Amino acid sequence: MVAPAPTTYAVITGGATSGHVVPALAIIELLVEAGHPRETLMYVGSDRGVETTLVPQTGIACVFLGVDGLQRGVSVAKIKRNLRMLPIMMRATQLATQVLVQHRPRVVVSVGGYVSAPICRAARHLKIPVVTCSYDSKPGMATKMQVKYAAAVAVAHMPSTLSGAQLTGAPVRAELRRLDRDASRATSRTELGFSTGAKLVVVMGGSLGSAVLNSATESLMTQMDTPPLSNAAILHIAGLRYMEGQSLPSEIRRPDGSIMYQRIAYSNNMNDIYAAADLVVARAGASTVAEIATVGIASVLIPWKDAAENHQLTNAKSLSDQGGAVLLEESRLTDDVFTQQIIELLTDDAKRLRISLAARKIGDVHRNCSIASVIDAAAETVVR
Repeated sequence: MVAPAPTTYAVITGGATSGHVVPALAIIELLVEAGHPRETLMYVGSDRGVETTLVPQTGIACVFLGVDGLQRGVSVAKIKRNLRMLPIMMRATQLATQVLVQHRPRVVVSVGGYVSAPICRAARHLKIPVVTCSYDSKPGMATKMQVKYAAAVAVAHMPSTLSGAQLTGAPVRAELRRLDRDASRATSRTELGFSTGAKLVVVMGGSLGSAVLNSATESLMTQMDTPPLSNAAILHIAGLRYMEGQSLPSEIRRPDGSIMYQRIAYSNNMNDIYAAADLVVARAGASTVAEIATVGIASVLIPWKDAAENHQLTNAKSLSDQGGAVLLEESRLTDDVFTQQIIELLTDDAKRLRISLAARKIGDVHRNCSIASVIDAAAETVVR
């Protein structure tokens, strides 16, 4: 009996945080745009990450594995956790092998992170070509390992330290690649509940939130009733774990009913948020930096100082060194510095415009991301 032809074209893997999951979903969109039916694409991630919420609602077939990551540094607790990790990852690799044997994809695409390790190991064993996608300016540990046997290496920035790297741009969701901020601004403001005349600042600390940015935002709010902030509004994306226990209520409205301050945990509606905002204040995760460049918006980037190999600082500099963002390092961050930086940009329309135009020029490569063609070429590769 002849075995049926495989119906899965690509398995996309990686996850745990939105910084991995959102680019993975963008890759799926790019593959669909390239002509691959959604039912031929599949996602494999962690059973403890944000993908368990974000991916099922897209309708993409998905499998979630029990995984754990290597703990860096030396301590008794970390050594014990790393020892417990080994059987967990071995079991995950066994399950990943079963998934690949069942679905027989022509290619596996990794967006990095420890979640991607089991499926990429299984793909290598089964001689399925692997494409690794590195959108951080400094690639992570999993990506460095996968490059050694990858059929193709797609990167968002050049030059790259990765062997065989091909510049494709970062994978960014279609709604952001196509966003016309000027045309959408008024409608997006109305949808979100903010006045069309207010100067809107969006503060976001990534999917997990940032205690440092949250504290600085609360300090900023103490000056919102006095010029030049009296006509400003704040959309504060604080992270789920920081929604409670804050001194501010989750929403404050002006007498006309428009929102002056709103705190939310997370949003899937970033196209309206970017369209409505005058200024974004954010950490410098790779996907955030790529989105800011793609839509072309003025931003203050505050890299997380404890990120592995300080990669967020490198991400931020990819914009700030070319005038596409203002870099504010966490070591310099105080409540006063935070407030004064925002006031300076809100009161200088010309400077915000210069920054946004520079960012958008940098984002050309992301708006024209070519990763789908790299994946298609890799799928034809014979793995030896």
